[in-house]
Amino acid sequence: MVGLRELWNDAIPDAGALADELVRRYGGMRRVAYRERYLIGVLQALDSLEQLGTDPVAVRLAAWFHRAEHAKGNTAGEDAEASARLAEELLPAYGLSPVRVAEVARLVRLTGGDPSGAAVVRTGPDDAGANGDVLLDAVAAVLADGRYSTYASEVRRDSRLDSKVRQQQIRAMVDSERIYRTELAHERYDTAARANLAAELDLLENMTPSVWRGWQRAGLGVLAVLTALVAFAAAALSIGQPWRIPASTSDPRWQAIVMTLLAAAAVGVLWWAVRRTDHKARVVTAGPVAVGLVSLVIILFNLPPENGVVGVGQRVPLLAVTAVLLVLASIPAYFATRFIGGVAMNRGQFLAATSAIVVVVLATVFVIYPVQNGYLLAVNEHLDDQHQPADSSVSSVVNGETLWTRRGRLFRSQTVATAHGIAIASGRGTVEMIDPATGKTRWRYIRADTNDDPRLQVLDSARQLLLTYDDRSAVVLDAGTGKRTAAWPDWTRDYDIQNADPLVTGKTVSKGSDKLYGTNIDGSNRWKFEPGRCTSIGATATADMAVVHLGRSCGSEPDQLVGLDLKSGKQRWIRDSSLGQLLTVGDVVVGQDDDAEKSGELTAVDPRSGEVRWRAEIPGAWACSPEIERTADRVVVFSCPSEAARSTHTVVRFIDAATGATVSTTQVNIPWGVRHVLTTDGRVFVVHADENGCRIAKVTTAVEYVELARPIDCRRGVVAAGNLVLVHSRDSLIALR
Repeated sequence: MVGLRELWNDAIPDAGALADELVRRYGGMRRVAYRERYLIGVLQALDSLEQLGTDPVAVRLAAWFHRAEHAKGNTAGEDAEASARLAEELLPAYGLSPVRVAEVARLVRLTGGDPSGAAVVRTGPDDAGANGDVLLDAVAAVLADGRYSTYASEVRRDSRLDSKVRQQQIRAMVDSERIYRTELAHERYDTAARANLAAELDLLENMTPSVWRGWQRAGLGVLAVLTALVAFAAAALSIGQPWRIPASTSDPRWQAIVMTLLAAAAVGVLWWAVRRTDHKARVVTAGPVAVGLVSLVIILFNLPPENGVVGVGQRVPLLAVTAVLLVLASIPAYFATRFIGGVAMNRGQFLAATSAIVVVVLATVFVIYPVQNGYLLAVNEHLDDQHQPADSSVSSVVNGETLWTRRGRLFRSQTVATAHGIAIASGRGTVEMIDPATGKTRWRYIRADTNDDPRLQVLDSARQLLLTYDDRSAVVLDAGTGKRTAAWPDWTRDYDIQNADPLVTGKTVSKGSDKLYGTNIDGSNRWKFEPGRCTSIGATATADMAVVHLGRSCGSEPDQLVGLDLKSGKQRWIRDSSLGQLLTVGDVVVGQDDDAEKSGELTAVDPRSGEVRWRAEIPGAWACSPEIERTADRVVVFSCPSEAARSTHTVVRFIDAATGATVSTTQVNIPWGVRHVLTTDGRVFVVHADENGCRIAKVTTAVEYVELARPIDCRRGVVAAGNLVLVHSRDSLIALR
């Protein structure tokens, strides 16, 4: 090999002393990196490149000086600055003009980001000039040298650069379009340089402790592929779902089928890409992004109309989820291609892959699924607010006259009173809130995604309205405005409402134990109570306690009553009891004993202690099975006075809920078993309807009979909404004055 001193080549005439000084510096015993062999490689590369510059002498002198000053642990920039100052100090003594000395110093400083040194990214300004381009390419020629691995090892031992930072710099070099500035250097060195850098990068990756080697690539790869798999599952599921509601046979399915095929292709493409580290793999990861973005645009421009009658089907959000997930899957796939993987599965890769699986599962359950359901819920509901005032103080005196009439086939509609008017389930997915004083609609809430008439319950002291369906989860509306305040989770669809205000729900199961829940207005549960197998549940609730009747159907255990703290669900008391038909009246729970020997009495229980507060006898002469209901602060018992009077009379008894004392007992000249309604202020109306008209007995402590006008047909039902009495006729809803 040619010696370094022989390459001085009279760069400056009569400067042998300077050449010897520079050779001595590069051959210093304390140097680990940038020794004679390194500078020889730079100078030999310069032989073929220097004709491209404008001042070959300045370029060659800069090459000699660019690492003349070097200390272990210095950065390339620190070495370059010290070397430039050395050139400015020594060169004037050898007759060089100030202009050339300045050019040499400038060129030396350009090597402060020397890619053969601690930093491996192309540095220096883009306007380094022809001389600068030549020098920097000569310095970078070491990257293509066959002995580059030795140079790189020396630099690592000599440098304080962190291994991870060096990996990032090498990746930046490999990912750049050009490593070399001049075309000649690019053609001569680029391929070999990239191969050497890739080899060094692989070496650095393998220097990571083996237990964690390749964890980044494993985690990102699994995350990308699993996300694409979830996209494929969503697309496949969308094929069988409607595009709009009501579903139409004219809606094509080919879009969903195409998306399913594209998602399946994306899974394969990303699986291929995440196992590679080349530029081609990174380009391929952009394919699912393009598919996802184009699909989103198509979906947005073809959304079905939304008006409460026609709505959006589940295929729409499923395809939108598919498109978004394809875009998201490409992001970790792209970054996975930038990491070198481990040779074999290790602990780090296993933990990273497991974490990716957990992330995808949790995101699907707690983000994707709720967002999709929330979108469908919001887009398929319609609120028509007619800004009518509310007057809930109206009360029917029932004198035979009418207060108002609403036309429409409402004879099957459920009607409940709220603090802001009367709520009517008026058809498929529709609830109307009407003003009790005028019968005018205050607001109308419509759901397009159900075929059920909603079942209505009042919550929160009648300020909110619970709508339950058979084919979808329940929603809660503000009774004043009709706006949705909560939507119950899907898994609450099969809950039974045991008590509405406060809210206690139950669930009957075919295997295992039935369950009772303390449920919040948003459908979440504060507590769960499971009494065991072969046990039926019936419950009522006060402000702070739930009283539960447990009916045993197997084993030797007797029926029982249990008192549960309404807030926590903790059991406060338990006692043997066969009380059924539990009602909360005032501050007691009243029930009729199912035991044949005790069936002739009502029992009131203190909900806080389970102690019996009072018992009230039911006359044995009453022949019909008693029915008990509540109104105001009283218990109302309905029966017939005797077997003979079953077809002519009904007996009504009022019992004080606080003491159990009988307030009054009245016989009504209307057959047993006909419709009776109770108002919240304590009045009872017994209704007898036939083809000849409608007769109503108004019962307080006495009986008053009222004949409704003959055109009013009440055979389809009379209901009480608060203190207002309503008649359902064949084609209208009538409020009685």
